[in-house]
Amino acid sequence: MQETALSLQHLATGLEELATMKTDLSQYVAASDSALLEQQLEQLHCQWEELCMKVSLRRQEIADRLNAWTIFNDKNKEFCDWLTQMENKVCQSGDLSIEERVEKLKKDCMEEINLFSENKSHLMQLGEQLLLASDEAKQGQVRGSLQEVSQRWHNLFHHVESRVKKLKETLATVQQLDKNMSNLRSWLSRVEAELSRPITYSVCHEQEIQRRLAEHQELQRDIEQHAQGVESVLSLCDALLRDEDAAGGSEAVGDSLQETSRSLDQRWRTICAMALDRRLQIEETWTLWCRFLNDYSRFEDWLKMAERTAANPNSADVLFSVAKEELKKFESLQRQVHERLTQLELVNNQYRRLARENRTDRASHLKAMVSEGNRRWDTLHHRVTAILHRLKYFTSQREEFESTRESMLVWLTELDLQLTNVEHFSESDVHQKIQQLNSFQKEITLNTERIDSLIVFGEGLIQKSSPQDAALIEDELEELHSYCQEVFSRLVRFHQRLSQPPMITEEPELTFSLETSLELIERPWLGRSQGSLPATPTHLLNSPLERSGQETPVSVDSLPLEWDHTVDVGGSSHEDDEEEEEQDEGAYFSALSVSSGSRSLHDYPIWRSPEDPEDPVDSKGHPETTPTLTSTPLKQSYLCLTSQCSGSIENIKRVSLILDDEQQQEEMGLTGLSAADRQSGVIERWELLRARSRCGQQEEPQQLTVGLDDITSWLEIVIPELDRLLQSDPVTSIEDMEGRAKELKELEKQFSHHKSIMLTANLQARDCPDLQEKLVGMNRGWSRACTGLQRWDSSLRRKLTRCQEFHEQLHSLLLWLAHAESRCRSVDVNLPGASVGALQRHTTTLTELQEELCIRGTQHSSLQALWSQLQPEAAADSDEAQEKIHVTGKKLKQLVKQVDLDLHVLQQRLDSAADMPQEASQKGSTQRELKASSPPPSFFYRLLRAVVPLQLLFLLLLLLPCLIPLSESDHSCTVTNNFGRSFYPMLRYTNGPPPT
Repeated sequence: MQETALSLQHLATGLEELATMKTDLSQYVAASDSALLEQQLEQLHCQWEELCMKVSLRRQEIADRLNAWTIFNDKNKEFCDWLTQMENKVCQSGDLSIEERVEKLKKDCMEEINLFSENKSHLMQLGEQLLLASDEAKQGQVRGSLQEVSQRWHNLFHHVESRVKKLKETLATVQQLDKNMSNLRSWLSRVEAELSRPITYSVCHEQEIQRRLAEHQELQRDIEQHAQGVESVLSLCDALLRDEDAAGGSEAVGDSLQETSRSLDQRWRTICAMALDRRLQIEETWTLWCRFLNDYSRFEDWLKMAERTAANPNSADVLFSVAKEELKKFESLQRQVHERLTQLELVNNQYRRLARENRTDRASHLKAMVSEGNRRWDTLHHRVTAILHRLKYFTSQREEFESTRESMLVWLTELDLQLTNVEHFSESDVHQKIQQLNSFQKEITLNTERIDSLIVFGEGLIQKSSPQDAALIEDELEELHSYCQEVFSRLVRFHQRLSQPPMITEEPELTFSLETSLELIERPWLGRSQGSLPATPTHLLNSPLERSGQETPVSVDSLPLEWDHTVDVGGSSHEDDEEEEEQDEGAYFSALSVSSGSRSLHDYPIWRSPEDPEDPVDSKGHPETTPTLTSTPLKQSYLCLTSQCSGSIENIKRVSLILDDEQQQEEMGLTGLSAADRQSGVIERWELLRARSRCGQQEEPQQLTVGLDDITSWLEIVIPELDRLLQSDPVTSIEDMEGRAKELKELEKQFSHHKSIMLTANLQARDCPDLQEKLVGMNRGWSRACTGLQRWDSSLRRKLTRCQEFHEQLHSLLLWLAHAESRCRSVDVNLPGASVGALQRHTTTLTELQEELCIRGTQHSSLQALWSQLQPEAAADSDEAQEKIHVTGKKLKQLVKQVDLDLHVLQQRLDSAADMPQEASQKGSTQRELKASSPPPSFFYRLLRAVVPLQLLFLLLLLLPCLIPLSESDHSCTVTNNFGRSFYPMLRYTNGPPPT
């Protein structure tokens, strides 16, 4: 347009110039030409005006169009700003609630949108006009603006709808959350109250625990059912916290949601934990109840046993020995009472814990049990203390009496010895002897009051004691009294002889002195007659007369003599060697042996005083076979002796197993007699005596017939069984041999049980002619059974000798022992400078070796037990096998001891390894290296080196009696060496002790 305006201006200038030129030309041209020019100028001027009009119109049109664009742009910008404002307004929440925001969107926003819809229509019309009046570039721009406006308009509507929908959903979520929370709050409160309530138990019983567990299981199921609801509430809270509409409206709402979620989660976790703890508490309560009931049951069992023991104490009118045993028993019971106090405290502590943790029952059964246990323990403690006090008082009185009596006897013995010395062996004059007698008189004056008080005390004890103890105390008092009279009479007579002038010649005085001296020498020392039992009291028979205090005088012990206490120093020298050897065998068989120097069972009357006559003897001088039990004291005495002998026979049977091994190893010297014969003889005599005792009970013939029938039926079962065992398959393994050995042992026990019945039946059936046929049949069957048992025993012994596995195990055990010894010797526990690792390796090696030794020890024990039961009597391999068993057992013990010692040393070195200095002492390293460098001798070489000298020693001991010269002179003492008991030489007087 500017170019067109400039062109028009140029045209206007040109027209003016043409008008000037026309004026100038009109002067020179014709009028027609001038009119033509005029006409042409007018045309040009008209065209020029037309052009100016068109340019003006065009300019107006352009201006209008430019104004339309400005309006469109303004309207478009205004509408876009409104759209942006509306979008922000729709998204904004402000401080309004969700309901208010929904209402605002529905009313205010939609009204405003409806108002701006006209602006949008006008803008669209203006845009369409511009599209018609614009070029393509402008059309694209206008079209893009219109499309953007239309799209944003539609998006605004969609956004408003989605916003309203979202707010409604959020509102529904909030309402659902409120509803669920209102339901959960009541349930949570109820469950928390239920879980917080302490558990109470009606009774202490398993059913109560099961009931509580069932209730808790129902509560647990309720909790599990509400788990989904709690999870949904927590999910809603998380969703609302992530939702800006719910939590972004205000901080209070967000904080409220967070607090609700946190509180619900915490309360839910607490409920789950409390439920688990509650179930564990109920189960733990039952465990604690079981532990308490078990401990209390064990304590109550012991308490019942202790109460039964303390309820019937044998402390009134009992023997002193019984009182001593009762004292030991109740002292042991008192120790148990004190030891059980710890268990009672444990029970009390368990109940205190149950009460502290509210785990007791409402019926107070546990409380009653604990109170009863404490009360019973206190009662038992007081009762045992009272019984012990009573028993100690009784025994202390008796012990005080015995100690005082023994001291008096010792004093009397010393006084007797001193008087004898003064009277017969002193070279002092009469005046000095009288002075010594006066000193004796002073001692007697000082001790007379003690003797009188002892007698009074003894009389009081006699009144308080049982009849047997009373008789014993009476005998002891009589013995003390007689001994006092004897010593005091001698002192008086000697004092009178010294004080008065001699009325007789020297020869009678000398004779009297000699007779007195002989009387002193021949008088049985220690209060025993010839042929009495050894001075050491045995556990087989205890005679009341053997408890005299004169048996162990201090003055005699103080003499410089080697006195064999197992020999009767007051015995006669006319006993033969066989009796002396039997007395030297020990106290176990002296009371029941067959020798003439020992007494029979009927030579010990319990209720007799020393003045009573001896037992009646027959015309041949032997004691009667069966005692006459006419009086009650003698019957009680006989029964007491029988019961004592019964226990003694059991002791002999148990000792016989030990004696068998000892005799095989020790009784191979000069005095190696057959102790097994003496044992069997003693046992057989005892069995016969016990059968006679049963025979004296006079059983009825019907009972005797039943006994014979029982034994006969038993023999009918045993004899075929023995035949079957004899014809059974040969034994090839150790296990089979052990099984057969057990069967043999059981059969031997049955035979031993029926043997006494058989003997009694034989003794009682002598006077019953009707039972002789049954008796003969029973004896015949018994002989067959015994023969079969002996044949089977011999067969088993032969099979053991031929058992290859037995010998192979022994041989392998020997080889393993040699290997084990080499392993043990290879570990030097005293090697200096050894590291901790080396010490630990040594410890591991020795520990493994120790475990293997334990296993081998068990194997050796089984082999030794089998061999000891089925040892062949005479076989070629028996000595070799016996030697192997002995050597392996000894070597096992040595290796076990050495390994234990080495492990102890290694443990000490490991413990002190951290504190030991770095520079260890090297003393003795050269000797240890030399010792380690030398190879150890083999096991068989050491075995041969140990066995050969022992065999040579036994051979020398066997030849030693041939080298002893026989002496015709009679010596005052002889040296004997009892290899059956000890290698220690003992002195023994053959003609009594020498004069002192």
